[in-house]
Amino acid sequence: MPSRVSDYTSVNVALSEVTSKVRVRRSIERVSVESAFHRVSSDIVVAPHDVPKLPTSHMDGFAVVYEGIKGASPSRPLALKLAGKVGPGNQSERRVGKGEAVQVATGAILPPGADTVVPKEYADVSEGRVLVTLAAEKGSYVYGAGEDFRKGDAILAKGRWVRAQDIGLLVGLGFAKVSVWTRPKVTVIATGSELTRSSRPGVGKVRESHSLVFMRLIESQGCVSVDGGVVGDNSKLLVRVLRKALTTSDLVITLGGTSAGGKDLIVDTVSKLSPDILIHGIKLDRGRVTGIASVDGKPVWMLPGPIQAAMNAFLVLGVPLIQGCLGRTTRETELVCKLGKDWEARKRFSDFEKVVYVKLITKDETIAEPLLGETESMGILADADGYIMVPETVTRMNAGSRVKVRLVPGFSDGL
Repeated sequence: MPSRVSDYTSVNVALSEVTSKVRVRRSIERVSVESAFHRVSSDIVVAPHDVPKLPTSHMDGFAVVYEGIKGASPSRPLALKLAGKVGPGNQSERRVGKGEAVQVATGAILPPGADTVVPKEYADVSEGRVLVTLAAEKGSYVYGAGEDFRKGDAILAKGRWVRAQDIGLLVGLGFAKVSVWTRPKVTVIATGSELTRSSRPGVGKVRESHSLVFMRLIESQGCVSVDGGVVGDNSKLLVRVLRKALTTSDLVITLGGTSAGGKDLIVDTVSKLSPDILIHGIKLDRGRVTGIASVDGKPVWMLPGPIQAAMNAFLVLGVPLIQGCLGRTTRETELVCKLGKDWEARKRFSDFEKVVYVKLITKDETIAEPLLGETESMGILADADGYIMVPETVTRMNAGSRVKVRLVPGFSDGL
């Protein structure tokens, strides 16, 4: 039987209870390294060989035996026999003796016997001789074998978000394909008979724009977004749409139709789907009428209609659920900033967790300016660079205090 909670439930408890019922059906696919960008690795990837495989030169100069240049200086240059030349990536088979030098380019493999490189700025070539004016330390300007990676070193952790530099590393090591988790599919369903996708809404109609916001955020989290369309206030139709979404997707989001009192169409409809657990009412300001459920092991979260309340619920509840399905921790970065002005919680819900959107201003240090306004205001979100999560026990933050601003891909500028 589904567990329906009528009282407000804390964010952590709601997440914990729903997560305990979620059965993640992750699968693995092999993709080309080039297409692995912004995917999540499903296994550890290890280096197949040392990097570099052999000692290479850091500089354009001369590969020498350290013992052969001891005591060299501008006033007392040492003469070495020029014994050849090696270009980038090439290797000489000839062994370098104590009184010899081989000209090397940056990236060239050191010839056998050489253990030090003298930069060309400290050597003069004349008539087959190299006059060295620097007593470089042993090993100078040499990139040793295995200095970057040893064979068997982990180069990509399981559950790692594959970044641009990881792509370069994998290609450089000779990988053609890599194993990643398949992208979860998330269906977004907008509800409300007043909503329309028409660019010219008629009387009593409102343009539906919120679903596009959350679909883009879902994609920024590494998932595939599915447009579930707009569904009117019809319980039978909603049941059909939700059942289809649960069949074809891994997670489902509904927008609108939740309320604190009276008939709640979405919550009542989800309850007809025999959920494993159903929670309605979260200790989150704003976003207290959010619903969250698990149906056949798949998360369903029911976001309120007002955009800020819906965004709060998505960031605080939705992102952790999505990242759990991706097999990794949340993709959030915290930036410590100075609060630009005083902030005080609303008295009615002061014991709830609070989301405070902020605009970041760079001066001598980064200032986080709280953005305040009505829950329907899209302008607040458009100005926001991130948000502060305020605990239940905190009701006031003073200007000048240190705060942690959460930055989220797709929401925060530059991520």
